[in-house]
Amino acid sequence: MIFLFLVGCETKKIPLESHPGARLYHGKVRVDVRCYRCHGHAGEGSSRAPSLVKEGKTIPHALFLKTVMEGRNQMPSFASVLSETEVTSIIDWLEHLPSPAK
Repeated sequence: MIFLFLVGCETKKIPLESHPGARLYHGKVRVDVRCYRCHGHAGEGSSRAPSLVKEGKTIPHALFLKTVMEGRNQMPSFASVLSETEVTSIIDWLEHLPSPAK
């Protein structure tokens, strides 16, 4: 029975696309593909870029979206590779992460 479940998961399609969790899933996927190179695998930040886990919870959505789409300081624009909907799903995913330990 478990084997059948695992085979069904191999399609990587979200079974309930309209479920609120689907948007969070898409945000996590986009972060993994685009953001980790500078912001770290868990969004923890690096010497190249700030922590998304911290700033993702405090930066206004409009500024986050503008920064990703237009770029800012050393960060390039991602408008050619991410849609506004994808960036919004990243924001949603970041907001649902536990707050970092102090």
